Amino acid sequence: MNVKTTTIQKNYKDKKTGELKSLTINHAKVNDRLKAFWEANPKGKIETSNKKDIKTIEFKTFILADKSDEFSREATGHALANLPLGEKEYEKLETISVGRALALLGYSASGEVASTEEMEDFIEYQKNKKKEAIEDAIIMLEDCKTYTQLQEVWKSLGTIITQKEVVEKKDALKAILKIKII
Repeated sequence: MNVKTTTIQKNYKDKKTGELKSLTINHAKVNDRLKAFWEANPKGKIETSNKKDIKTIEFKTFILADKSDEFSREATGHALANLPLGEKEYEKLETISVGRALALLGYSASGEVASTEEMEDFIEYQKNKKKEAIEDAIIMLEDCKTYTQLQEVWKSLGTIITQKEVVEKKDALKAILKIKII
């Protein structure tokens, strides 16, 4: 398929030799692949869904090239991540799922389902967002001066309360304030 690509130059240090190396990637952005898909398949269909459990979320994308043809080409793509996720992480995970399905239909720069660099970038992005969410939650807890404030903040934190560092901060504040969180 004819998909617009962007050339990306990555410089890195070889882990074995310590030598500086360079890698050139022709990357097809998902929005460019979607545009190419819709131009070629105006009767197409793309559906995304997600499934969560306590620890993970999985996005699934189903693509049908022509919904009026029961024998039309189709593909599915999946992406899985550990919770909690920030809003942008949900969007990025869904985009990965869509990108994989498009790649299976031939809408990619290289024919790969997902490059190592894309997955490494996403994992790094997840780690940074999680770290930021933990830091923000701890700051919010540290700002509490009363039981009522601590209780309100705790209830507002959502799934981040499952993180060890956040629980430890809450427990330390309980000891200092001599309060009990229900």
